[in-house]
Amino acid sequence: MLIQSQPLDQKFCEKLGSKKDEETAGFDEDNVKAQAIGNMFDDILEKSTGRKITIGLRLIWFSRDTIDTLHDIKYTIRNHFKWRKTLRKLRPWEGFDGLIRVMITHLQDYIETEEKYGHSEEEYRKNKIATAKETIEILERMKEPDEYLNKRQKEVDSQYPKYKELITEYKNGGVSFSGDFITQGNGWAGREGGNNPQEGYFEFIDGSFKLLKSPNQEETDRLLAEIVKYHEDLHEAYKQGNIDSDKDFERLGQLLKDNLFSWWD
Repeated sequence: MLIQSQPLDQKFCEKLGSKKDEETAGFDEDNVKAQAIGNMFDDILEKSTGRKITIGLRLIWFSRDTIDTLHDIKYTIRNHFKWRKTLRKLRPWEGFDGLIRVMITHLQDYIETEEKYGHSEEEYRKNKIATAKETIEILERMKEPDEYLNKRQKEVDSQYPKYKELITEYKNGGVSFSGDFITQGNGWAGREGGNNPQEGYFEFIDGSFKLLKSPNQEETDRLLAEIVKYHEDLHEAYKQGNIDSDKDFERLGQLLKDNLFSWWD
């Protein structure tokens, strides 16, 4: 996407003392002084070689350098306050999260400036602000990639009871968490974890978790089927989380392609 100029706002043009269609006016034959074939700025060097370097000219140059320096100091101080939170969190070894944080801050700064001082026509100005805000929303989601999956998992979890895990403490001090279990009567209906899991109705007997005959096999089967459905929905949720992430990446790429050269125009 190449850089393209955007129409200026009429009020901004009037403020400058010009009209929007001024560039197309004033080129009729009555206004032509001379014509020649050549390239723009060919004569600048020729004219400047005979220019005398005076004290006044040196003062003008010094004044411009001083103004530029003061301008740089002003924005250095301003940026220190605007960017301090972002810079404080950056580390040389950070990956995408550091880059995303910088992009978000820069776009937020741009939006504030565009809303106050933007001089494109209203239609273009609103589109620039809207697309920049959409980009920030995507970048905010991309800061925490796990949230694409966590969001979908929470949606599934909200539709099912809170399943418990079997907590096993070992003599060497280790602890493991496995399986999915839900209360049934005096015991638990569920499925163990691992490569060869047992499933059905369990009770604790002398400190050990034992598979027993269910007092209500129909209810146990219903609960086990519910656990299976839960994991199927969870698997689909993870797939959807990846789809959500891919869509955000694709949309971000399109937003940058369409607007990167026009946001700051």
